[in-house]
Amino acid sequence: MELTSSLSRDLVLEVSKKLGEPQWLQAKRLEAWETFAKLPYPTTRTEEWKYTDITEVPFEELKLELPKGGAIEIPQAVKDRLAQAQLSGYAVFVGADLVHVELPEDLKAQGVVFTSLHDAIAQYPKLVEENLFKAVNWSDLVGTQVNRPENSKIPALNAALFTHGVFLYVPKNVEFSKPIGVFKYLGGGQLSGSRTLIVGDVNSQAVYIEEYISPAKVAPSVNTSSTEIIVSDGAKVRHAHIQLLGQGFYHFHRQRAHLQRDAALNDLVVNMGATLSRADVQSEMLGSGSSSEMLGLYFTSGNEHVDHYTLQHHVADHAHSDVLYKGAAKDQSRTVYAGLIKVGVGAQKTDAYQTNRNLLLSEDARSDSVPQLEIGANDVKCSHGSSTAPVEPGELFYLMSRGLPRHMAQQILVKGHMTDVLTRIPIEPLRQYIESIIEEKVRV
Repeated sequence: MELTSSLSRDLVLEVSKKLGEPQWLQAKRLEAWETFAKLPYPTTRTEEWKYTDITEVPFEELKLELPKGGAIEIPQAVKDRLAQAQLSGYAVFVGADLVHVELPEDLKAQGVVFTSLHDAIAQYPKLVEENLFKAVNWSDLVGTQVNRPENSKIPALNAALFTHGVFLYVPKNVEFSKPIGVFKYLGGGQLSGSRTLIVGDVNSQAVYIEEYISPAKVAPSVNTSSTEIIVSDGAKVRHAHIQLLGQGFYHFHRQRAHLQRDAALNDLVVNMGATLSRADVQSEMLGSGSSSEMLGLYFTSGNEHVDHYTLQHHVADHAHSDVLYKGAAKDQSRTVYAGLIKVGVGAQKTDAYQTNRNLLLSEDARSDSVPQLEIGANDVKCSHGSSTAPVEPGELFYLMSRGLPRHMAQQILVKGHMTDVLTRIPIEPLRQYIESIIEEKVRV
């Protein structure tokens, strides 16, 4: 599929036409484009981007990646993950092409829908139209971000020019605990954009893992992704976003969950790749009794830069949220964490916690951490805290004096630092996989 237009309104129209989209979606894309075109990019003068400079990111210099069609083989790196992951169903994208999708017959028989976003638009138009852009769009600012609309710049680009995506729908009272996995293999050198839409109906339960993989080193590349999670009354969703892209990638991810009455989300974000990555992860407790657990793990090396922003937005009463993000940095790399607990006026009996811990493995590594509270109710329990510290020399010496080489001693200390996040990952194969990544990152 070839395009003739550069990054422009005409390109938006061309993409929509080539993908065979309905009029309502084309109109949404154009609205997003108008927002993108009029807004500046966030800079270090933008509070939420204070420690992350994106002036060198080639957003508008790369060719947009579109589906190529034809037979495409599953990359070996993805085959290796499929052999280890123990999934109930899975989908594989190579670039913008969906090359394989598989869902067990018993889940199909119960009404579970797992397919590409564009197939879902054709087959379940009402369901998709009701939920797409509901949680993540180009004007979804909350809290302190409201006065800084440039925070919508990159989400608007994604909404205007996404070229592929995934749709998962779990019907009322349907449950499965074995994960569905989506693997996105990106070759690099292009601007790529994807969306994920997960809808858990009343009292349903689902587990979903999305992973981003690429060669170890690529030409300059930009990837934007958006994940929308709609969790209805009494439903439970476990979700993981795993980013393992190679050097040369700039990865920008925005995710938001809408939690209704007594709904629950267990979320995990892992960033252990890319030259620069930014994850903006938000939960909105819209229903009384809802609950959100947001976990994060990250490890940086070389000159990598990773930035996380979390939002726990309490709208309804008697809701619970907990954020625990832990990471380590070595060489000249840098990590950033900023988080906000925002409690609305009517959100009495809120119970919210936010913790960020960072470990520095070299003198040149740096971590910045900015936890924040914004409380509008008077009967709440909220706490936040952060810490950043180097490896304790005495601990490292003790392990090395017992015969361990330096990299193994550091592995033990880093895994110990991250253990309270790792033990809260309820999917054993995923936990083991992440531990192996940490070991490799420390060793290199």
